[in-house]
Amino acid sequence: MADPIQTEAPDDSGSGTVRRFEYQVHISVQAVLEMLAGGTVTHVTCEHIEDIVVARRGDPRCIDDVFWDFQQIKTRDAVEPWTLTDVLTSKPLKSLWRTHGTVAGTGLTYQLTAGLEGHLDPADEAVQALSKGLGGDNATCRKRVATHLKVKEDALADFLPLVRIRPLPRRGDIELRNTRVLADLGPGLTIAMIDALYYELLRRTRDATQGLPVARWTELLVLDNPPPAVLNKRLSVAAIADVRQRLTRPDHVLLEDLSQQLNGPETALVRKLRAGAASREVIEDAQMLRAQAERHRFKELALGAWPGDQAIETDLDQRLLLLARRTGRSHRGQSQTADAIFDELQRMLDANPSTYDRHPLYAQDGVLLMGRACAISDECKFDWGV
Repeated sequence: MADPIQTEAPDDSGSGTVRRFEYQVHISVQAVLEMLAGGTVTHVTCEHIEDIVVARRGDPRCIDDVFWDFQQIKTRDAVEPWTLTDVLTSKPLKSLWRTHGTVAGTGLTYQLTAGLEGHLDPADEAVQALSKGLGGDNATCRKRVATHLKVKEDALADFLPLVRIRPLPRRGDIELRNTRVLADLGPGLTIAMIDALYYELLRRTRDATQGLPVARWTELLVLDNPPPAVLNKRLSVAAIADVRQRLTRPDHVLLEDLSQQLNGPETALVRKLRAGAASREVIEDAQMLRAQAERHRFKELALGAWPGDQAIETDLDQRLLLLARRTGRSHRGQSQTADAIFDELQRMLDANPSTYDRHPLYAQDGVLLMGRACAISDECKFDWGV
């Protein structure tokens, strides 16, 4: 019987696109790892203006103490070193030129980085000059870049000094390098837990790259009024605080998580419970259950038991969301609505957990499922009788 797998595809570019996207996510995680290590990185923004935007503090070039690195990432299958011809062919400078036109004059102190998978040709003086921010001093570089961008050489006077070309690890090495760094940050953790934490960082970074909503975004972003374009695309120190805690004190994950929930910034979950006139006891129970569910998820990741298919998690979350909204509607108009909704939702999950946790992800445990429901509320998907 004929099988289409034996037929040559007219367009097989999709696989390469996915590989390039994944590589960009791993490169973004490098900056996130710097945050975990307590370095100068304050936050990382994905797919906004450039592929990656890294904000740093403490750079001597800064006037306002924030230095912005706009990064355009390029990959390729070839193993030969990058020459200036290769760089121009891949067109990262065209993207950085557009970025320069967008942010110049805004008062930012910034750098324009072309991150290239592989190494640079040591014999190509123009490429070496660009790697050091000296492209404007190299006549060949100025002329060829001006021709490439279709501008006069004089127009590059402010642009080329800002450009840096940076060689990056190849696709086969990047994950290994990153996990080694993570292992150095958490020397007391098992390899399985390091892998689980790294996959969690990848997941969060993928979500940011796609602009997907994150829990507690108003607390995680470092802007008072974040514009819509940046709303879901930024990873700050607060966004990975739980991962840092697991690296430094793995034996106190639950206690520290709960302490942060109780004493840290008020989350969307707490605000919604308060709006529904929740008692203090219910608020504390909700925070504790949410932390327990998150701890269970990390443990399953470390054991390799958590499924890689996102559709399984989505199915569970949708079932919990439908149940929570239906329960909320049935208690509208009551006094202390949040307490009534909370108790009824917990009772229904305890009574029939397999209806919602079909695979199961949370051991068909009503307590853990209630914690996951609280996490969904924290993501602004349902309220408690507002």
